[in-house]
Amino acid sequence: MTLVPALRRASVAAILFLGASAAQASVAFHVTVVTERVVKPGVKTSLPARETQESDVVLGPHYLSVRDGMSLSMFDFATRRRYLIDTAAATYDGYSLFDAVGFRAIELRHRQGIAGMLQAGKLEQHATLPVYEEQALSVLAPRRRGALTPQVLDGAVLWSLDGQPLLRLGIAGSPVSGADATAFAQFLRYTWGGHPLVLKMLADGKRIPADFTLHYQEVGGTATRHFRIGAMTAGAPATYSLAAYRPRPLAAGASALERVLAQASLLPPLSPQAHPALRTEAERLFAAEKPFEAFLTLLEDHFSTGALVDKLTPQQQRAMQECQPIHDLTRALLAKDKGGVAAALAAVQEARTQTGMQQPVLALFEGNLRAKLGQWPEATALYLQVLQAKPHMAAVYQDLGDALLAQFDAPNAWRSWDAGRAMAPGLRQFRKVNDFERSLLADYPAFFMDAMADQPSTSRPASSTNTAGSTNLP
Repeated sequence: MTLVPALRRASVAAILFLGASAAQASVAFHVTVVTERVVKPGVKTSLPARETQESDVVLGPHYLSVRDGMSLSMFDFATRRRYLIDTAAATYDGYSLFDAVGFRAIELRHRQGIAGMLQAGKLEQHATLPVYEEQALSVLAPRRRGALTPQVLDGAVLWSLDGQPLLRLGIAGSPVSGADATAFAQFLRYTWGGHPLVLKMLADGKRIPADFTLHYQEVGGTATRHFRIGAMTAGAPATYSLAAYRPRPLAAGASALERVLAQASLLPPLSPQAHPALRTEAERLFAAEKPFEAFLTLLEDHFSTGALVDKLTPQQQRAMQECQPIHDLTRALLAKDKGGVAAALAAVQEARTQTGMQQPVLALFEGNLRAKLGQWPEATALYLQVLQAKPHMAAVYQDLGDALLAQFDAPNAWRSWDAGRAMAPGLRQFRKVNDFERSLLADYPAFFMDAMADQPSTSRPASSTNTAGSTNLP
């Protein structure tokens, strides 16, 4: 190699990291993504060998939007919400940003478990390399990683990790502000993935590349995605509005889950009279010498309003202490080993037979015991049964969300948790999901990074009345 080409290639690598001399406002661009797959001999797959997707992207202050045909995805980092919009039907569905990273964190552990089983069965050739799991999910596994290593090519730099190619980055591109570069990395993170180290490098580079390639490993083969960025313009709208759209209505054959979650989003706040009414009903049952039924009513009050089972008269306390079904139920709910939980399940089912299969608290407890046994679809069905009859039992939305997440339905899990927390934000049952969200914020902060967090937010969530301001939505 002569000296001049060597210097020219070295300058290519240096140029990739030059910052913009003048910060731009928000930007919009068109992206073409061509995916090419190479499948190992003997592997059957329904995925095409080559496919192309065209998208229009807007990197706005505090938000980004991605349009694919008649589908428009909106990510709002100020409110930590995302919206999937059907522009043809003028409807949208709203979700939490937490569901994306929550699912990916769980999926990474799931894939690591599968890789461990394949390794134990000496089938390592069918496992995906850890670095490519991180590339696909944009989350890091809990292990030490080295640095990205560059290899200078003609007009590009190939970046690898642990000897595996991840990013081929072309020299051409447009200088942008640090906020816009961070937003561009967010676009990749939420749509096509990208290794966290690759995304950080792109965000720090203050440049939107004109072309680049991401490398992936899939089950049974490899994939490469070639990106071309064009029609780039500055000065994207500062705000967005959903005023031209309405929440997607329920279809005629909507599932019980969809009906329950849609109903929950429309429920008015629980009446201040809910607690006194339930307490009055419990007093009536005590007076009728039905302490077990009174106990279940007190629990319904707690799961709905958060009220504690307290302020009982000495006579009521004695009636509960002498009630054998209460002792049987509480003992059953404390079971921990599989055999004990199975016996507890039988006991609760018997109690439901005696009390009535529609009794909501006992149906909830049966659902919880089935969840302990890993019977997630059965548990889900019981939680939905309770919420169809008692939609204001806020604590049940926590259990329903847990069951949905265990079945890898993260979007609906967060819809359920959000519904319950909106009804009773102080309910102690939601401490677990609150802690989970705090851990996601701490462990994966890049997913929630607002590129312009140091400036006042102008983003606007769904509104049917406030339509002032520019918008990138039709």
